Amino acid sequence: MLEGARRVGKSTIVKQFAQHEYKSFIFVDFNEEGEGIKELFKGGFRNLDDFFRALSTYYHVDLYPRESLIVFDEIQ
Repeated sequence: MLEGARRVGKSTIVKQFAQHEYKSFIFVDFNEEGEGIKELFKGGFRNLDDFFRALSTYYHVDLYPRESLIVFDEIQ
């Protein structure tokens, strides 16, 4: 969890970190997402693999075990 004052670059530094340290990443910004992603979270998935597969499909990003990062921004 990363906390701090607003508008100081937290999201930017996390994206840069993800680009340099992981094979792939998904950045979910709940302030900018539409209803589609919110519906995805209501999906009632049987397990995390199904949830990760749905995220991968929604964002058109391949996820690799132990080599991918998923960031949830503006969760409040």
